[in-house]
Amino acid sequence: RMRSSGLMSLALLLSAVLPACLALAAGPVRLRSAPVVPRWLPAGSASPMSTRHGPQPLALIEAEAAAAVAIEPGAALTRAHVAHILVDTEELALLVAEKLDQGSDFAQIAETVSTCESAARGGDLGWITPGMYVAEFDAVVFNSQPGETVVVDTPFGWHVIRVLAASSLPLPMAPAELKRRLAPGAPPLQMVDVRDLDELERAPLLDPRFLSLPYTQWQEWTPRLIAAEISGIDLDQETLFMDHRGGRGERIAQFLAQSGLPLARYLDGGINAYAEQADASVPLYLESAGDCSTCHEH
Repeated sequence: RMRSSGLMSLALLLSAVLPACLALAAGPVRLRSAPVVPRWLPAGSASPMSTRHGPQPLALIEAEAAAAVAIEPGAALTRAHVAHILVDTEELALLVAEKLDQGSDFAQIAETVSTCESAARGGDLGWITPGMYVAEFDAVVFNSQPGETVVVDTPFGWHVIRVLAASSLPLPMAPAELKRRLAPGAPPLQMVDVRDLDELERAPLLDPRFLSLPYTQWQEWTPRLIAAEISGIDLDQETLFMDHRGGRGERIAQFLAQSGLPLARYLDGGINAYAEQADASVPLYLESAGDCSTCHEH
């Protein structure tokens, strides 16, 4: 058991902990705490974006997120806001968990003993979705409830994980669902079309309620969106991102979901799928000479 010195006892155990966590140079690490960077960026490019929460204390993030996101009864979790403490041994992980059960501050312990670079943020990993992390990590996170603290072993070490908040809202939206949501009297939905301006000439906005924010300018508008500086977008409302075939919309929605917008979604298959499955009056088009009818990168 830990002595009353608390964090000092943890610090004394650090000599047994190897200072390695999530270093991209060490190989293809899947467990990561940096925001998801859209895949079209060159390898090694860093995103200039910060999370919606900025430098807020973890306790404030937890209170805000838990109040903002509801979980449908019996529904599988699709996103979770997670913090973790990474250590090298099971003994230290159980010691940390015991101290947390006794009421110690999660962020303070993370800053003291975690070998992950997220320690500088009190262990906060932001919002994550299934598949972003190794299977052992995902299995624990997406089978836990907000407020739970669990311990799990992965190839990267022992993790003490706390689920701060969660959502069962699916990331993709099917074309048929969008058609229903466009109908009069449907629940409100914020909609953003991320196609380039020349694409809009070939297939105009589906609805005047769509806001046009081109994907090619994402580095300019996503920081403004995260900072709630774009008129017409409420960060606490469900927001759909649509492109040509689904790839760009998915990347933007994934990025924003991890950056503190857990209600971000994308149109599955893009406007192309909507035209084929929901509304034949919408024009079909090839985005470019190199576009194809089977890929989803556009």
